[in-house]
Amino acid sequence: MGDLLSLKQLKLPLKVIVFNNGALGFIELEQKSSGFVDTGTSLENPDFAAIATAIGIKGVRIAGPEDVDSKMAEAFAHPGPVVIDAVVNRMELEMPPKITLEMAKGFTLYIMKAVMNGCADEVVELAKSNLLR
Repeated sequence: MGDLLSLKQLKLPLKVIVFNNGALGFIELEQKSSGFVDTGTSLENPDFAAIATAIGIKGVRIAGPEDVDSKMAEAFAHPGPVVIDAVVNRMELEMPPKITLEMAKGFTLYIMKAVMNGCADEVVELAKSNLLR
């Protein structure tokens, strides 16, 4: 929040893009790759464009792929700071620069735990979002 206030006060013409998957994505991925069912990573109603607008910065929300060109053009045409809130698929994995054997084992353990805890639908959605593209 402090960084956004600085953008506003200093009138810096920076464009900030938030890939909004409704979760603390890297923490969620770390939990899964360590073999844990993710806990406490969901964000309720994270509309970062609305937050930006509330503090006086232009906020632009991209709700789907069809909006990308027009919304990005709108954001970059604005002379001041802009927060671009790009809504993305939560199940799309953010890939770390290097995948270790430990991470692969942990992720396999997560999948087994998720299925045993009644979250097989989440595992199926994860597979559809990342393997069946």
